[in-house]
Amino acid sequence: MKLRSLAASFVLVLACSSSRAPTADRATVPIVQHAPVSTAETARIAVLRAEGPAALERLLADFDARPAGPERERLAATIDKVAGQRYATWSRLYWHEDLDAAKAAARASGKPILSLRMLGRLDEDLSCANSRFFRTTLYPDAAVSELLREKFILHWSSERDVPRVTVDFGDGRTLASTVTGNSAHYVLDADGRPLDVLPGLYSPQVFRRELTATLAMFDAVKGTVGRERDRALVAYHQAMAADLAARWSQVPLVQTGSGPKLLDAAEAEKRRLAMAAAAQRATVSKAMVEVPMLQTVDLGVDPGSLPEDTALWVRIYGELWSAKDRRVLDDHARALVDSMLAVAVNGRALDRDARARVLVGLEQTIAADTALNEVRLRPQIRTHLLQQLERGTPTFDELNAWVYANVFHTPASDEWMGLLPRDTFTGLPGGAVVATTR
Repeated sequence: MKLRSLAASFVLVLACSSSRAPTADRATVPIVQHAPVSTAETARIAVLRAEGPAALERLLADFDARPAGPERERLAATIDKVAGQRYATWSRLYWHEDLDAAKAAARASGKPILSLRMLGRLDEDLSCANSRFFRTTLYPDAAVSELLREKFILHWSSERDVPRVTVDFGDGRTLASTVTGNSAHYVLDADGRPLDVLPGLYSPQVFRRELTATLAMFDAVKGTVGRERDRALVAYHQAMAADLAARWSQVPLVQTGSGPKLLDAAEAEKRRLAMAAAAQRATVSKAMVEVPMLQTVDLGVDPGSLPEDTALWVRIYGELWSAKDRRVLDDHARALVDSMLAVAVNGRALDRDARARVLVGLEQTIAADTALNEVRLRPQIRTHLLQQLERGTPTFDELNAWVYANVFHTPASDEWMGLLPRDTFTGLPGGAVVATTR
């Protein structure tokens, strides 16, 4: 079971007005509910989307020049639709929804494709939890936004509709959110073939680090074909696996009766010195890279056996990446999250101290998810991809189907996504189904 995310408590049923990215001091206007889009506006949006990023840039320039008010808020709603992403005035990103169009843009630009696979739609509030976090904590980050705009062609597609739940209090008040589901970012070449996968939620700093590595790999394999290309991909993934194994081996974990725990600073330093001396006698990582096919990676302990302990994973995050990454969100993303938390509900709004506490908890959750995804989920995908490369590069559909079935544990064959209890009596006919269209 994946670490519980704060996504479950973030009910994003409000759309943002907006701000100029990356200037945080203009990112404090209230979030408003966008009005329904008229038929004429829908047709206009279709024309603008067909024009692509150039149309988005014009709309953003117009948005930046306008004073706060209803007209600016309506323009923000249009920008979201043209960009193909909720909160686009914060991220400034244009997303293709058609993979063929993204491949054509990639061929014309010489860039790789970053393809987000998710549940629901990126331009709707109630998409899956991870995609909501991408829109509010990852894409608005100034450095992430610049990297994605300048170096990638962006595309998103939906794995399936996202399951939604509504709690009706019977007095006119309702709560709406989503249940289950996960997302992954796939790096694809211009033919749509997968090069790498980043599963789940990442901190902006680590997300940039990993995508920058994929850009170097993309340049290295560009122009190669067939088995030469596959060998280049194998070498890249073996080197990345060896790097993770080397960094993980430096994390001062010890096994106890209750599971792994981090050593204190003095004991950790003794361990590092001992490992440094051992490293002089054997070049293990070099041997790993030179193995023709890396089937498994020894990370020191079995990641699958680690407890779902947020504090532990936050500390592991701090061990695996540098101290400068401890502050997860940049000022721009923090301003967006803070403005959403400041929205009053039934006349009540969180005060500044309460919002600050939520932000701290949010950053801890993102850090913990990042470490868990890199240590547990991504190595599973990398091992599978290496095995598949023995027979040639898998297609995007093949790899994605395997990821959702074996890593996220929501295979396409399970239409109820694990939510329908067939092996437990619930006191309800059919388990829990009260209505179905099938």
